[in-house]
Amino acid sequence: MTAPSPERDIEARILHVEQRLVAREARLRAGAQDLAGRLRQSLQPRRLLLPAGSIVLGVAALLALRRRPAATPPSPILAGALLDIPWLRVLGLAWPLLPSRWRQRVSPATASSVVTLGLPLVEGLLSRRRARSLPTMAEVDLSRLAGRWFLVGELPLPLQAEPLQPPELGLLARGEAEFELLQRRIDAHGTHGSEARVQVVPGSHGARLRFSHWPETLHFLPWAWIERAVLHVDDAYEEALIGSADRESLWLLSRRPTLAEERRQALVQIARERGFGVDGLRFFGAP
Repeated sequence: MTAPSPERDIEARILHVEQRLVAREARLRAGAQDLAGRLRQSLQPRRLLLPAGSIVLGVAALLALRRRPAATPPSPILAGALLDIPWLRVLGLAWPLLPSRWRQRVSPATASSVVTLGLPLVEGLLSRRRARSLPTMAEVDLSRLAGRWFLVGELPLPLQAEPLQPPELGLLARGEAEFELLQRRIDAHGTHGSEARVQVVPGSHGARLRFSHWPETLHFLPWAWIERAVLHVDDAYEEALIGSADRESLWLLSRRPTLAEERRQALVQIARERGFGVDGLRFFGAP
C-alpha cells in the first residue's frame, strides 16, 4: 500500500484547518446576530416591565430589611438628605433623557396616567420622609365640600401636560365619609378623564382625605392611597386649598373657572406659610 506523500498530507491538514475556521466564523456570526436580536427585544419598553417589577420588589425588600433593628444606626445627616430628595420630580426630569424612540411610543396622556397610578407606590416605597406637621382646617363640612370645582392652580405632577383651560373636578358623595372624584382635563393632546375614590381619614373631622386611582380590588394595598389635607375652605365653600404632607401636591380650587387675583394671592400665601414651593405653581383661568 502506497503511503500518502508529505505534500498531500499537508494539503489535507490545511484544508481541515480552513474548514474549522469557516465553521467558527459562521458560529460567531450566528451568535452575534442572535445577541443583537435579543438586545433589540429586551430594550423595547414593554420588555422593561419585568425588570422594573423586579426593581420595585427589590426596593420593597430593602425597605422591609431597614425596619429591622440595626447594630449601627445610619447617619442622621445622610438619612435626612435621602429623605429630602424630591423623588417624583427626579423621575419627571429623567423622562427627556430616555431615547426618543421610546418616548415616541408612549403618549403624554399614557405617561401621565402611569405616573398617576404609580404615584402612591413611588411615595410609599421611596419617599419615607420625616413626619412634618401640616396644619389643616379644624373641621370640614363634607356635604358642602361636595359638588363641582375648577382647578385654578396646581403644583403639576411630572410628565403632566398643561391644560388649555381650568380642569373640572366633580366630588360626588357615595356615603357618609366616601366620595367619587371625577376629573376632566383638556390639553393639546385631547380630552382626558380620570376617576378616584376619596375617603375621609378617621378622626380628622373631614380635614384629611385619602385618594386612590387604583382599581377597587387593590384598595387593600397601603400604597394604593395618597393622603391630602384640606388647608383652607372659605365660609361660603367657594374656594379651597388642598395639599399633601410631602408638599409635592397642591390644588387651588374655585367654584368658578376664574378666581379673583386677591383671593388667588391669599391662597398662595397660605400655601407658602405651610411650606409649599409656590414658585412652581401654575395657574389657569385669567382672573
